[in-house]
Amino acid sequence: MFWGNKHGNDSLPQKADYDINEHLIVGKQKKWKKIIEWFFTILGWLIMFSYISYVIYGNLAIKNGWKLFEFTIYNRTMLEEVNRYYVILMIVLVVGFVIFIFWKIYNRYKFGKLHRREFSPNVSKAELMERFQLDEKTIESFQNDKIITLEHNIIPEDLGRGNKNA
Repeated sequence: MFWGNKHGNDSLPQKADYDINEHLIVGKQKKWKKIIEWFFTILGWLIMFSYISYVIYGNLAIKNGWKLFEFTIYNRTMLEEVNRYYVILMIVLVVGFVIFIFWKIYNRYKFGKLHRREFSPNVSKAELMERFQLDEKTIESFQNDKIITLEHNIIPEDLGRGNKNA
């Protein structure tokens, strides 16, 4: 893959050696297992969709006096029980929300004034010059210029690759 020269700084295009297929996990499943997997996946989605549809339609039917179709487990009793669970879940949600608000206020009161974070000191130009073996003029241009053209790669070859010997 090549990236074009976006900034007009006469830099050479850089090639990235990257193959997406090396990172994909492709299952080598037998065809009959795939068919069973697809069957149960579609069956599961149909059951969930029919349940949600029945709950929505059933609540609208009870509220508006429409005819409520009942079959197997889908009936008025199931809808009333589901609605009871919704009320219980809303109460649990509100109680949890109130507990978290109090916990936030407590933490702010108890620990809010503490400053325990430590930051590394700023890196000096001398340290940059020593680390990357560059002169002060080059470092100042890197810090101030908007577009930087590198003559050679200053990043160490093994940076970010981990331990290859392990």
